Amino acid sequence: MCGIVGFWNLDGKTAEVPTVEKMLDTIIHRGPDDRGTWTAGPVALGHQRLSILDLSPRGHQPFVTADGKGILTYNGEVYNYQQLRKELEREGVSFRSTSDTEVVLYALHQWGPAKAIPLLNGMFGFAYVDLRNNSMVLARDRLGIKPVYVAGDNSCLVFGSEIKALLAHPCVPSTPNMHALVMHALFQRIDNELTPFEKVESVKPGSYWIVTESSVDRIEYFDAVRDLEIERLVRSHAEQPQRFVADFETAFSESVRLHLASDAPLATMCSGGVDSSLVTSYVRQSRDDVVAYVADVKGAISEGPKAKRVGEHLGVQIRQVDVDEELALRLWPQATWFGDQPNTHGSDMPMLAVAQACRNDGIKVVLTGEGSDELFGGYDWQARVFSMWRHWRRHPFSKFDMSNRWHRGLASLVPKRFFVEKPDSLFPGAFWRNDESLPQFKIVFPLDPGKHLRATEIFEKLEGVGPIEERAFLARCVDDLFGHLESLLKRNDRMGMGASVETRVPFIENRVIDLGLHTPFHAKYRDRRGKWLVKEAARQYLPEDIVFAKKVGFSASWDYFCHGLPLLRNGMVSELFCWGTRFTDQLLALLRKDPVLMWNIISIELWARLYLRGESADELGEKLVFNFHNSIDS
Repeated sequence: MCGIVGFWNLDGKTAEVPTVEKMLDTIIHRGPDDRGTWTAGPVALGHQRLSILDLSPRGHQPFVTADGKGILTYNGEVYNYQQLRKELEREGVSFRSTSDTEVVLYALHQWGPAKAIPLLNGMFGFAYVDLRNNSMVLARDRLGIKPVYVAGDNSCLVFGSEIKALLAHPCVPSTPNMHALVMHALFQRIDNELTPFEKVESVKPGSYWIVTESSVDRIEYFDAVRDLEIERLVRSHAEQPQRFVADFETAFSESVRLHLASDAPLATMCSGGVDSSLVTSYVRQSRDDVVAYVADVKGAISEGPKAKRVGEHLGVQIRQVDVDEELALRLWPQATWFGDQPNTHGSDMPMLAVAQACRNDGIKVVLTGEGSDELFGGYDWQARVFSMWRHWRRHPFSKFDMSNRWHRGLASLVPKRFFVEKPDSLFPGAFWRNDESLPQFKIVFPLDPGKHLRATEIFEKLEGVGPIEERAFLARCVDDLFGHLESLLKRNDRMGMGASVETRVPFIENRVIDLGLHTPFHAKYRDRRGKWLVKEAARQYLPEDIVFAKKVGFSASWDYFCHGLPLLRNGMVSELFCWGTRFTDQLLALLRKDPVLMWNIISIELWARLYLRGESADELGEKLVFNFHNSIDS
């Protein structure tokens, strides 16, 4: 895993190496093993290397083709590179390394991006320069495991793995995007291509850009909604759910095998939940020496005992990383710095602590369980959507058509308390935490209309796939592959790379993605339990109480975070949102009553102090710890 940077002076000015070096300085943590730069005329590429495959100098990047016409700076792992390599060798390509980087480069150079990129099975973000036609390709993997950010104007286009690298370029100012910050304050995350910086955007997952001196073409090679095969899903609906268990086991075991490709030490994260435990069990079948890590967060639901139970059952050593209030607070500004934006997840700090522990133990690669709940229906809110729509469909008066005067006349004879309203939104609570969907919908729709419109598009595409409540469940699963999963993958990448550790997600592999999208409702939600398919497969490897335990998630205590409230006095948030200082005390009192909103606002404060005011993450961590000790003393 690595970090990439680069830029193209569209005004024709010669690219200078010191500018690339300055950008690379900001992301050394992504690849401390090696550094490389390449320039030609107005174009510059840079690379920080974390050596995983082919640890020798032959894996040095940017990688250049033998003819000198193709150049690649690449962040990721493509797991089917051996297969692609054989195909390229049959076409006459000679390789000088054993890395996947060189395979990706020659696939692009030999076949072109339109053919090559959809064939890549793995996680990646890269920039490829083709001097034969003076173009550059920027690309990301299907669901966005690895990041690529872009900024610029008519004179310059700048890109990199992290936004802080872009800000090191003189063309990119550190200007707050108030639309994005309002989105974070309301929804606790910033979705899609939006970032908290003006004129900085994320390349969309499943897409690539073709950049020339005069144009930028954006091409989507994968989209979960567009590529959903309805006829196939309808056919699967008629089959017995047990049939899909064998398909899942075959696909997932192969995915784990592919994700074990590493010339560096490897471990798993095992919280004791079914997903990470299943990953650990499959790894254990291939490696006797595997170890697993778990964060045990003081004040939250302890994950240590469950993880140790899994470890004892599988014969895997569990290394517990204790995270108390002081450590969580000290790591909070660091997590914000590595994340480039206000924190979305309270689990950022425990995950960063685990990654740091892995790195201290010499571990460079960690496998995790993200993606299972989105693909196979494991979240409570997906089940709630199903229950809500089923309740409406079964209600005796749900079929009243109020555009029909006879129905209206009949309805006027029935007391209103006997009616149940048709759900206003396919995904209640998706845009506002309190499920009071209609008033909030009117407020938030202008902020993120695409999310609402996508929900409608998914629901309509699933027409004819089972009863309406099953369509709603499946639609919610597909929608969760976008904003929700994107935020989890962003957390994994940033907290792992913050400690120079590569995180891999075996549930997000091309074949498993395809299976998840086309698994029918009754193999996902059955006997009032979500993720039926995954749990049915896990039963033969894990204890029943682990398989069927209530989902907890990567927990953290909200109680820690009130110690950031003093930062809001004379802070950046009051400036950004134009709060009058005379309201500070009242606002702090209100935030204490709403822990989630408090988290959102303080996260924005920390981000703004780091990126707009230039304060140090270490100093901010000390302030938070000081506030914590003061609260104890008082």
